[in-house]
Amino acid sequence: MQHYKKLSRGPSLDIEACVENAGGNRFDLVLIASARAREISRKHKAAELGTQVNAPVSALLDIQDKLVGVEYLKKV
Repeated sequence: MQHYKKLSRGPSLDIEACVENAGGNRFDLVLIASARAREISRKHKAAELGTQVNAPVSALLDIQDKLVGVEYLKKV
């Protein structure tokens, strides 16, 4: 697990890694990230990395670090 510092530009996201971890489908990436971001913003579940960035970025970081994946679609 990576720890991200609070940077002026924010944490770096590798979208291709996110797509790959979401099953290789950008549509699934959008579905997974939006469901995860809603869950984080409503405080139902904390961001896995505990970063101080907004909910959509936290969701993408969780996907990038393989903390959330395709199985998340079946759960939601």
